[in-house]
Amino acid sequence: MKGLNFYVHKPIQESAPNRVDIACFVGLVSLRCGKLPTEVATWLQHQGWLKADNHLSSPYHRNEAMDLLDVPVPIEDWDSFDALFAWDKRYFGGEKGITYLGAAVRSFFAQGGRRCYIIRVGDPLPFNAARPEREALLAKLIPGYPMVVSSNKSDRTSWQGIGHLFGLPDVSFLSLPDLPDLTQSEQERIPSEPTQIQAPPEQFVVCSEPSSTPPADNVIGRIPAPRCDELGYCQWAQAVNVAANFIATHRREVQLVASLPLPEKRLSASDNMLRYIHQKHLLSGDIEKSHTKLCADNPHEFRSVASAFVQLCYPWVRTIAARRIPEELETPEGALIGLLAKNALTRGTFRSATKLQQRDIVDLSPVLRQEQIHGRHPQATSDASPGAVLIDRVTLFSHTPEGIKMISDVTTSNDVQYRPASINRLFSLIIRAARRIGEEFVFESSGEALWSRLRDLMSDLLLTLYKQGGLRGTTPADAFHVRCDRSTMTQHDIDMGRVIAIIQFDPAASIETMNVVLTMDEGSHVSLSSLGIQEDAA
Repeated sequence: MKGLNFYVHKPIQESAPNRVDIACFVGLVSLRCGKLPTEVATWLQHQGWLKADNHLSSPYHRNEAMDLLDVPVPIEDWDSFDALFAWDKRYFGGEKGITYLGAAVRSFFAQGGRRCYIIRVGDPLPFNAARPEREALLAKLIPGYPMVVSSNKSDRTSWQGIGHLFGLPDVSFLSLPDLPDLTQSEQERIPSEPTQIQAPPEQFVVCSEPSSTPPADNVIGRIPAPRCDELGYCQWAQAVNVAANFIATHRREVQLVASLPLPEKRLSASDNMLRYIHQKHLLSGDIEKSHTKLCADNPHEFRSVASAFVQLCYPWVRTIAARRIPEELETPEGALIGLLAKNALTRGTFRSATKLQQRDIVDLSPVLRQEQIHGRHPQATSDASPGAVLIDRVTLFSHTPEGIKMISDVTTSNDVQYRPASINRLFSLIIRAARRIGEEFVFESSGEALWSRLRDLMSDLLLTLYKQGGLRGTTPADAFHVRCDRSTMTQHDIDMGRVIAIIQFDPAASIETMNVVLTMDEGSHVSLSSLGIQEDAA
């Protein structure tokens, strides 16, 4: 007997109903061999995805759930994810690399995330998989792609991929880390088999101290990262558009966080990403109009990704641990969501996350120049905010005197009021809390007593946000107002048992960009010409 090991199976706890830091990652990863942990099996049984035993049936039982395929799995820490999923087994020839889902989840926890759900929709493809193989998996991530999400809220048997958000009311962030990889161009630059570096021939040398052992050849790291051609960007935009429409229609408390794909060098996006985005009308109008029009006319055209429910991030990042991945680059959304989760837990989700110091990213690619970050594209259409620069439309990471930091925290909305991502997160927080308050009184009789109780509870919530700095105003009366009485409802509403509350509040927006203009006169004297906060984003 070599030793005695004790294993404690900690049951999976339900999350607090008003948490706003929980993420959902949907993607490709293999399952590790071994028995399904008791706590995970028990949770799946309670959710109805697994039968409790052979004598009890569940109408939603899935045999695939034993392989954790297309069912949500709650994860509390990195070790739990590592024990369940073979995130480090994506093959290229005989070499093993890591998956984009695994890299994103690792970065999420490294940056401060505390809980997420994993929805495994399949095993990862080889790094050199052909385009048709990759395109077929897009519908696994987004059922119904490229049209409308086919999952139905009232039919749990239809829940697949992102459709599982119907049953995950505590999720605040959605991530699809494999999306840029699945929409990349045909990678002729990737050989069918890895190229091995030949060792130098043995020879006699002068006696000397033995040198340290050279690091192992990183074959996977020498593969170029996935890059999109025009068709790839079109498919990526379609996927983001469909997912964002699903969220806007059914799960308005959720933010879709998506990484901008790296461009092929021959595309103009490699030199000016904002110009390319506007040329393809990716930020024109809004997702709802784009989706309705293009689905009817031509499903292969570019669709808008402009929405308060979409937060794009760029450039791609190198992290401490993600080496065995093409070009040693991973999508930035895992790190971003980790920072947003940490921000929600430590400072309040209604505050900009740009103040946080990240602790895992060591390099960026591409490194954006100042003119790429702050340069405008005046040829943008009037419905695409032509006055806004890249930092106003995309959440960016950049080198700063304090190291690599997140320098903007924005959505892709063309409505300047919803462009700060912190504002949309505040709205989501209030919507989530209001829904919980309403659920408590769903069977109560509508009347003055109920209306007064609802006013008090909503006012208490908004007062707490005001005291925490989430709302702006000299007094609480300046910051918010709640009405729930006969003035907010018709007699027909009252007769039908419908209760309507009207909430008005003034969010406290943080300053992210300040313009300072220095003027040098003929005598070489430098003076401050103007100083102001950048507010004009239209």
